[in-house]
Amino acid sequence: MSMELKICGINSKNNIKTIIKNGGCKYLGFVFYPASPRNLSIEQSKELTDIVPNYIKKVAVLVNPKNDFINKIKSQFDYLQLYDTPPSKIKEIKLIFNKKIIKAIKVKKEEDINIYKDYIGVADEFLFDSAAMEKSSIFNWSYLKNVNIKNWFLAGGININNLEEASKISLKIDISSGLEDNPGIKSEEKILNFLKKIKKL
Repeated sequence: MSMELKICGINSKNNIKTIIKNGGCKYLGFVFYPASPRNLSIEQSKELTDIVPNYIKKVAVLVNPKNDFINKIKSQFDYLQLYDTPPSKIKEIKLIFNKKIIKAIKVKKEEDINIYKDYIGVADEFLFDSAAMEKSSIFNWSYLKNVNIKNWFLAGGININNLEEASKISLKIDISSGLEDNPGIKSEEKILNFLKKIKKL
């Protein structure tokens, strides 16, 4: 399996165009979380997702969302990435909306890793993130050594300098703040350099 890249916190058409032009990215994440500097309105996300080609999967990043909100955005997205959402709620969301689910797990201590076991057979994919979520911090990646599922995303504090190390832990990489100069503002140069490096791995 080759590397699969997900760039999260997309909020610029220029960023999308750069990613499309240079290739190497399979998923784009769009954040709906008011506390985030990357938070989008439904109107903004529609403008952005409209220019994403079908070969790039579009992911809505949500924190325990209400069904009526999902209903408003569902047509834009291939996946819902869910934080702080219990298994029963995810089952309900899948039943109603028939969307693929990435269950995001915030890791502060080693025991947090085991949360994924409650979602086996419920979520389609898993993503392990730092407890800081979008902020550029790393949890202890050695905690992941006993994860018994295949092909999960590694997130949290990944950047061009630790990409090689991250790629030895998981072949599915999620990056957001590591491509920014300022919170919520992605750097074209950092995107380009990261895409070049990931192609070499």
